[in-house]
Amino acid sequence: MAEMCVPKEPGGPDEAEPPLWEEREIFQGQRSPEKDLGLSRISRSLPDPSSAHSVTECLTRAPLLLILLLISLGLFMLMLITLIQVSRIQQSLPREVDDQESHSPVVVLQSDLEEILHQLSKMNATLTGLCRRCPWNWDFFQGSCYIFSKIQSTWDASVSACEDMRAQLVVINNAEEQKFLKSWDIRNDKSTWIGLSDKHNEGSWQWVDNTHLHLSFWKEGEPNNQGEEDCAELSGDGWNDNKCSEEHFWICEKPSALCPGL
Repeated sequence: MAEMCVPKEPGGPDEAEPPLWEEREIFQGQRSPEKDLGLSRISRSLPDPSSAHSVTECLTRAPLLLILLLISLGLFMLMLITLIQVSRIQQSLPREVDDQESHSPVVVLQSDLEEILHQLSKMNATLTGLCRRCPWNWDFFQGSCYIFSKIQSTWDASVSACEDMRAQLVVINNAEEQKFLKSWDIRNDKSTWIGLSDKHNEGSWQWVDNTHLHLSFWKEGEPNNQGEEDCAELSGDGWNDNKCSEEHFWICEKPSALCPGL
């Protein structure tokens, strides 16, 4: 504890009171008792040097104690802030570990590959949308492209016209294709040449790609071969044999182009 600073009273028990007067001969003169009495009173009225020193010392100690108290408070606050920061760092360590794991080279590489595949898929879809599987004015169906003529020609001229377009007079392979061909409004229910004939062997019908007829859609009573009818035409809902010299519309067919992703 701090020592209480209390100045000592002059004339206490520890201090002997000086004599009121003193007669002393100095050289040949003599000092009067009244003078000694006055000097004694003056000396008693002056402050005690030791008491003044004690007061000064107490005043000097007070700021030091205040400074020490402020320093202690500052150290306490610094320790408290440090503990809070350490606690926050400990709480954030698992999250940082997870982040580091999520940013490991393997995970990053896998993520990059997935992004590349996603971008390639989008580009493929875009190219597929831009890709035309059939030329202009041709129509796509079941992997093939079809075009209907706007003029009429003989069967042999129709075969040549399709070959000039790197195609062939249409070969019908299934019922869906038959339904597709007869539904075209451009025909206007008019007869249309197809790539089927028995020109080379009567009664043995063969397609222009040299395959033999297996599935047919002849109309009732056809083929009847009246008047050398060796070429087949699409007429209404079915097929009919007719003279190859007749002029009809015709249908060309060729494989469709390959598009990305298909």
